[in-house]
Amino acid sequence: MSARKSWLSLFTVFVVLVGVVALVWWFTIREPTPGLPATEPMKHLTIAQAGDFFLYAPLYVAIDAGFFHRQGLEVRLVSTGGDEKTWAAVVSGDAAFGVADPTFVAVSASRGQPGQVVASIVNGVPFWGISFDNEIAQVRSAADLEGLTVGTFPAPSTAYTLQRRMFEEEGLQPRIREGAFGTMIAMLKAGQADVALELEPNVSQAVGEGAHIVYSLADRYGDFAITGLTATPELIENEPDLVEKVTCALQLALDDIHDHPDESLELLAARFPEIKPAVAKAALARVIDTGIIPHTVVLDPSAWRKAIELRQEVGDLDQDAPYQRFVYSVAARSAVSGCRLRETH
Repeated sequence: MSARKSWLSLFTVFVVLVGVVALVWWFTIREPTPGLPATEPMKHLTIAQAGDFFLYAPLYVAIDAGFFHRQGLEVRLVSTGGDEKTWAAVVSGDAAFGVADPTFVAVSASRGQPGQVVASIVNGVPFWGISFDNEIAQVRSAADLEGLTVGTFPAPSTAYTLQRRMFEEEGLQPRIREGAFGTMIAMLKAGQADVALELEPNVSQAVGEGAHIVYSLADRYGDFAITGLTATPELIENEPDLVEKVTCALQLALDDIHDHPDESLELLAARFPEIKPAVAKAALARVIDTGIIPHTVVLDPSAWRKAIELRQEVGDLDQDAPYQRFVYSVAARSAVSGCRLRETH
């Protein structure tokens, strides 16, 4: 064998060895994200939502970071225009799952169409009282609201109902001015309200324009079932593996948001290009720090109880809605125990 051929043979062996070592290294250090074998076909899945809301960050990160895809799921989002319409899409079979106010499954059950909550997505009352009036100091108790007018979304919204309750708990006559979604900041600037309850990222936008936060309903009420993933009992019974995969993807997204907020922010920026980067960064930090974005997909019983009591208060429910009946926690608990990113172990 010539020297040239010997050299080529040695070089070929060297390249092959380097390739093998590289593959071993990759499969050793990569994060063990649960998922299906690549040979298994993708399952197409429709999830309904009320609309595109920044607070639904776990859902969007699960899609855009590829966590659903790694579970063998190809997700299509459809926007319905409202929580009740979202649940209607699930009941009709137009969507497998819904992302909306989880208490709608209990309200629907009273009308003969029961459902269950399979995962928590937003856990806490995501409203902050903001004001442009520098003479309005921090509201440390509801009594500090005396003489102030607060702008909220129209009754019987969660914002309106909890704000009314806040006034009444101190024996104050509620002074509330109702306004449509997206009008709160304009209402404040026009002097139509002293304080307004707002969601993120509008809170951070207002702060960037000179407003300040005077109180937080998240701090006041703690864990609260605001947004969850819902499904019919039939789907849960007939396709438990699908429920497991969906909750797994969402749990991975929650871990990713908490462990890698900057990377999650990049994904959200692509979905919401109209939000200024500084506003989006402040908004995401706030909903993480206050627990609005939960650490796990498991819906806490106390969070469910608070939300149900609110529905009873506004007259949507005239009977109890037991956690055991309306919350399917098997898949969520399984996701928490065995479906996490490496650094959370």
